[in-house]
Amino acid sequence: MSEYRVKFMPQDIEVTVEEGTDLLTAQIRAGLHPDAPCGGKGTCGKCLVNVMKGNPTGVQKACTTKVTGNMTVKLQAGGKHSILMEGVQRKIRIASAVRSVNVTVQRCELGGNLSDWKRLKMAVAEAASIDEAAIRPNMKLISDLYQVLQDNDYSLNVVLCGNEILDLRAADDPVYVMAFDIGTTTIVGYLLNAATGEETAVASMLNPQSEYGADVIERSNYAISDGVEELSGLVHEALNQLIGQAVKKAGISREEIYMISVVGNTCMHHLFTGVSPKALVHAPYNPAISEGLMLRASDLEISIFPGGKVMLLPNIAGFVGADTVGVLLASEFDAQEELTLAIDIGTNGEMVMGNKDRYIACSTAAGPAFEGAKIACGMRGAKGAVDHAGWKDGRFAFSVIGGGKPLGICGSGLMDIVTFMLEKGLMDEMGRMLDMDEYETEEAKACASRIIRIGENNMKAFLLADEEESGSGRPVYLSQKDIREVQLAKSAMAAGITLMADTLGIEVGDIKKVMIAGAFGNYMEPHSACGIGMIPCELEDRIVPVGNAAGEGAKIAALNYEEYRRCEKIAAGCEFLELATHPDFQDTFVDLMEFPEQEF
Repeated sequence: MSEYRVKFMPQDIEVTVEEGTDLLTAQIRAGLHPDAPCGGKGTCGKCLVNVMKGNPTGVQKACTTKVTGNMTVKLQAGGKHSILMEGVQRKIRIASAVRSVNVTVQRCELGGNLSDWKRLKMAVAEAASIDEAAIRPNMKLISDLYQVLQDNDYSLNVVLCGNEILDLRAADDPVYVMAFDIGTTTIVGYLLNAATGEETAVASMLNPQSEYGADVIERSNYAISDGVEELSGLVHEALNQLIGQAVKKAGISREEIYMISVVGNTCMHHLFTGVSPKALVHAPYNPAISEGLMLRASDLEISIFPGGKVMLLPNIAGFVGADTVGVLLASEFDAQEELTLAIDIGTNGEMVMGNKDRYIACSTAAGPAFEGAKIACGMRGAKGAVDHAGWKDGRFAFSVIGGGKPLGICGSGLMDIVTFMLEKGLMDEMGRMLDMDEYETEEAKACASRIIRIGENNMKAFLLADEEESGSGRPVYLSQKDIREVQLAKSAMAAGITLMADTLGIEVGDIKKVMIAGAFGNYMEPHSACGIGMIPCELEDRIVPVGNAAGEGAKIAALNYEEYRRCEKIAAGCEFLELATHPDFQDTFVDLMEFPEQEF
């Protein structure tokens, strides 16, 4: 079979592939990590490229365009994404699993029979107030111990993880840990001083696994069919890159990091550890493993101190993972007196409802639409995305992340536009875009020219920017089909809230506080979330954004071992509601498809 060269611009990267290879695969082989929310099925239209030389030319879907000759391809400009790194903060006692103690080891007298290791253990047990018998042998350290003692005149700084001796040092230098939130869309890492809790650097990036699909189902299916190694390797490489960025900012070496803590949804947890997600995508959709883990970093190819550790927080259920546990830990949900609802709106939507006496969790497949994956002009929260919209100074107006011309619509903008169309009478509660003769408000009449027809089906759409007004040369709009996707997403979330309240035997109005975690929740307008009926209207004034609470939970666990152990109790104490098998889910879901009724 013939082979051809494909050059990608503006990166100026060239790769040789076999005839018939699609351009999405060619990008992956070139190491470019393209965005392919649908996993290359040709349904999302997010992998567009501009074929400058080859056949066919012009703007094409990378996943469906085959290489039939030498090609030059211009990739879409990648705007810098808005990755949320701040979260709700609470004071904790700094008592990390990783710590260091100074010891003076007793010298061996002639005729004595206590080994070097035994005398080291005695000194460490006394200095660290731990049980000597619990200190396990470290054969690498034992091999070098005689010379280390001689070189340092029997005075050492010993780095511990729990009861395990990790390192013997000459000086009492800082000990570092790093906390990671591995999201389906983004990954954030926090470099922390284990003794003081000081955050010395933060690094973030998009999750490179996105080239295999936007959601966990797409990635799980790929891992099952092609093996988990590739997806695991991508996230390991990503963490190593972020570690490199963080230590460069802090002016230290990666060998000074002795532990990392990790949160993520259950699928991200499994892919990170190299565990097949097969159990997650087949009934009864249980995780292969739930409990918290303390693993060797070297086993996961994480480049920190050679004997360093990886701490993973526990999962709750198949689609409620350690990231939710991180949110609950950061917010001390297990100590809440008032009835509270915690919602983490990401690529997947996880929710927890209750208080310290009883709390229950569920997961909904709501996120992809709000992440832009199923919206014609949808995109993630990056430069060029419409993030907010509404009626201002007598006209419809919107804001764009980074300013300039719009490229697409992110989740918060999507919610604002739908709420605007509802409240101004451009659309009815069934989600149908109205005809001009049905308009009852002046605002709707003023926006009549924005209603256009698109595609072969002549579908209605609400135009934000035409070809000349957009930053891509393509119109930016919200179609009737997009509105249906919003209805599906918001109905799934609303049904989860309703059924959790029913399970707890409470009314939705009894909820006193709604904590919204995650980037989308941080930037969305509470009025719009309630305006479309995703969150009950009576809860609007009780909504509090808590930022990246999952990442904050990972930091807390890394800095206080007792808080890490608390995670086990939080996860074990959380009931799980499986919506897919709930007898009332379908009826509730359908009932909540409608938007809140408007009065004009």
